[in-house]
Amino acid sequence: MAVLPLLAAAAGAVDALAFIALGHVFAGVMTGNLILLAIGLGSGSPGDAVYPLVALTGFGVAVLVAGRFCRTRPGAGRDGSTADDVSGADWSRGVFGCLAVEVALLAAVGVAWAAVGGHPDGDGRAALIAVLSVAMGLQTAAMFAAGPAGAPTTYFTGTLSSLLTDPSGGRPAGSRLAALLAGAVGAAAMRRRPP
Repeated sequence: MAVLPLLAAAAGAVDALAFIALGHVFAGVMTGNLILLAIGLGSGSPGDAVYPLVALTGFGVAVLVAGRFCRTRPGAGRDGSTADDVSGADWSRGVFGCLAVEVALLAAVGVAWAAVGGHPDGDGRAALIAVLSVAMGLQTAAMFAAGPAGAPTTYFTGTLSSLLTDPSGGRPAGSRLAALLAGAVGAAAMRRRPP
């Protein structure tokens, strides 16, 4: 289904932009943020732990809250019936709701980004990191609620490992991984242009 590579591309773009422009932190890759948090704490620079902590908190709260919302009616599609696509994902109202809120949050970040000319200050950075991390948490919760065919679109260590150990069975996962990379490349290229 085309939506999964699009979600992966969005995740790649968001993480690239967060890392490049918002203080070397990720909005969706929490393993990286855990390491960045530990480096900040272990190096005697607790200030370096602030942005990773903001991202971890936003993502975690979103997954906890959205995880419940996305699964409020397991197996119930938008019209109340079971709505599985050919890939086996369960596209329930809750899943669509979480993804709709994610899109609204990403649009709000775009507006805020434009309002500050692409150069947010310290508090503005923290706020944007929080909102982007909430958006990625919503996407993650929605894909878990959609079932095995819906995940992952925000993290790819397992996907890459699966592709490397069994390349013949990974075409759908490979397209999501390629979309993630394309989104990140696109965001990095756009960031190089003047605001």
